[in-house]
Amino acid sequence: MFTGIVLCMGKLVALKKKNFPELFVSMKLPREIIPGDSVAVNGACLTVTGIDAGEYRFDLSRETLSLSSFADIPAGAMLNIELPLTLNDLVSGHLVSGHLDGVVRTRSINKSPERSHFSFTFSRPDWKPFLVYKGSVSLNGISLTISEVGGSHFSVEVIPHTLETTNLKYLKVGERVNLELDLIGKYIYNQNSQKRPE
Repeated sequence: MFTGIVLCMGKLVALKKKNFPELFVSMKLPREIIPGDSVAVNGACLTVTGIDAGEYRFDLSRETLSLSSFADIPAGAMLNIELPLTLNDLVSGHLVSGHLDGVVRTRSINKSPERSHFSFTFSRPDWKPFLVYKGSVSLNGISLTISEVGGSHFSVEVIPHTLETTNLKYLKVGERVNLELDLIGKYIYNQNSQKRPE
């Protein structure tokens, strides 16, 4: 479990697309991580399968590869990194599972010294109930608050600190971004959608 508060950025070394896809990321972490531990990489909860001199290897399932933007990202690109929540941590963002729902495409970016405005388009109408004005969403693993919702797009406002410490500062219009819809909202929606016995 994560909170969507990015700890640091790592550099994509390589994505090897073979029978069992592997992601290699170079990063410096403030605490020891060993093979078998989970790390959120651009919002996707991945298991560390190997470590070599600060380079971490992750196995990717075919589902994760298909639901994420990892296949779009070139070597050398920066990735948002978060370590799992502990019982001593503050939940400064919102509860994030690291199980991606899919991707959205960057529609527009307007940066300013006070705050920046990012807009994204989505193609799945069944996501609309979970995109709520003033609700939470995770984009590339960043906990953000939705500031506007349209028919097939939504927007977020990004403060300077978040822009500077995450890979949103490198984002360009047209690029795809990993999305996780609000976990609690999905549970509530699912519960309310179940047919109740009469």
